[in-house]
Amino acid sequence: MKLFKYTFLALNLIGFLNPFKSIAQQTKKEGSIQNEDIIIDKERKIELQPQVTRSFDPLQEIENKKKGRKMTYNFIERKLDENKFQAINSPILNPRSGDELNSAFGQKFKNIIKIGAGNYAHTLFNAHLGFTPDSNQFRGIYIKHDANRRGPTNSIYSGRSENEVKIYSKTFSNKYLLDGQIDYTNLASNFYGRLMDPINYPNNFLEISYDKFYYSGSISNAKLDAKFDYDATSSLNFTSSNKLDKEWIWNSKFHGIMHLNDELSAYIDGSMILSEYTTTNNNRRQLYKVKPSFLFKTNTLSVHAGLNVVNEKDQIRGLNTTEWYPIVKFDIKPTQFLHLFAGLGGDSHFYSYLQNINTNPWLDKNLELRNTKETTNIYGGLKGSNEKNIDYEIKFSYSEFENLGFFVPTIADTSKYQLIYAGDSKKIQNYNLSGQVNYQLNERFLSVLKFEYNQYEQLGSLDKPFSKPLWNISWINSITFKDRIIISPDIYFINGLYGYNPAAKINKTVKLDDIIDLNLKVNYLITKKFNVVVSANNILGKQYQQFLHYKLQGLNYTVGVAYSF
Repeated sequence: MKLFKYTFLALNLIGFLNPFKSIAQQTKKEGSIQNEDIIIDKERKIELQPQVTRSFDPLQEIENKKKGRKMTYNFIERKLDENKFQAINSPILNPRSGDELNSAFGQKFKNIIKIGAGNYAHTLFNAHLGFTPDSNQFRGIYIKHDANRRGPTNSIYSGRSENEVKIYSKTFSNKYLLDGQIDYTNLASNFYGRLMDPINYPNNFLEISYDKFYYSGSISNAKLDAKFDYDATSSLNFTSSNKLDKEWIWNSKFHGIMHLNDELSAYIDGSMILSEYTTTNNNRRQLYKVKPSFLFKTNTLSVHAGLNVVNEKDQIRGLNTTEWYPIVKFDIKPTQFLHLFAGLGGDSHFYSYLQNINTNPWLDKNLELRNTKETTNIYGGLKGSNEKNIDYEIKFSYSEFENLGFFVPTIADTSKYQLIYAGDSKKIQNYNLSGQVNYQLNERFLSVLKFEYNQYEQLGSLDKPFSKPLWNISWINSITFKDRIIISPDIYFINGLYGYNPAAKINKTVKLDDIIDLNLKVNYLITKKFNVVVSANNILGKQYQQFLHYKLQGLNYTVGVAYSF
């Protein structure tokens, strides 16, 4: 595997010498479904209104000079990475991340400032300031403050905050596309899952805070009708907590396509992850992947086949293994509105300290970190689009996992969580059904329905798949009235959640209430640059739990104003 290591080290020099990434690639928005195997014209797209996007997406100001090239239409692939099995980003499940930082007036404005306040002593400030030094460049800075001084227990010991500063740059030329960013985030919460609040202690007595630094840069091809397309990316994460846990991650990826003829292409994908987690002991882990494959496609059929070679190293566990997984995918298109697809594969998924605290910030020290092996993945389904206002996907899959992690409280302090793993002696079986339907009647109405069902079997010593839901459904909508009022009603439904209480003498497994999260946001455009936003989350007012002992905010609301320029 030394060849893998030296190859990726060379690629990383490219990434860090060029701290930039492609801007000509289409940004996937939350409502989009695409498929890499079906070729369509790049000019065709269904615009999804930004009101349903909860993440920050810098506004594009650079002309797309690759217009006219064919693009790939990539449907959503179910992946285990980034804690896939965790709940949909419901406002009450993940503490309020602030409204999306897009101008309500569209992309004619690249600068926006938002301020807001609400109950639970909520304060919000967002700013995005960008400029174009010339027609092929874009620079920007993003600032976010989002905090609740008081939390679900209505005390300062359950408050939380998130503060972020991001600087980014995008550059386009006739030969390459460059993109780079530097990001710093401070995330703070409290171990308020204790039975009683402390008395006469400092306000930060239960505080847990994380400092996260992120750098990324990449370079990709921009030549029209190039025989060889490529995208090389390198990033560095550094995370530390006030409990003295630290982690750094160097992650590099390369994606290349050689177009042999109109129907046949050769793919080469590779990645390298180097990391070190420092707590009582230091643990260095490495994960290398090389994935050569070929894609054969016609107007009605595509076949993608190859190998996924994975090498994993773990210092503490004394692990140095290499696995080979065949990868095959078929896509048949009888009509544009109906695609039938099926495939099989396998992979190893890297799990880090950073990924886990992003999912559950109430973690104890000295976590045991393992990668999850997906030794079997068989899937099939159907998908399609009417090329106007509807696209959809429904997919079923069966997977087998080794070392799948679950969050459970510690015995010493049930307000702090640890990771335990199942699937060592006998692989966990997972049956998954997922789907998404996007419908846009016109420019005034958009609706996105997403659902996912997960059933786990052969959990070993675990009674239930703790903190992982059975059903996870979201229905997100955006309705515009008279070009001035935008109403966004959302519904989230999550059930089948279980917690584990190690301090209980009997009935240690606890069934958590089903989550029905109703939200409503109203955006009123007062002038061409000024708008007011009122949002109400968890309208039913119930303090649900995703993690045992941690109640979430009841009815919460925010009133804000935004200025675009």
